[in-house]
Amino acid sequence: MKKFILILPLVFGLAACGTPSVEDLVDDPELLSEILAECTTKLMKGEDAKTEECMNATEAQKQILNNVMKGLLGN
Repeated sequence: MKKFILILPLVFGLAACGTPSVEDLVDDPELLSEILAECTTKLMKGEDAKTEECMNATEAQKQILNNVMKGLLGN
């Protein structure tokens, strides 16, 4: 019973983290890479990759590309 009481806050803490936002992924390229790899693996297995996490990763990737293009073009 004591183990259960000790594990319970950890489970709720992890559940509260949720899906990383687009801004979180833009700020953390390593996390973005991990999520994009997971989404690619899902696609290769034929699983649904239209999850909120995959969509946020795709949008973050687009934002980073736009930022790079603006920097190169001087806009």
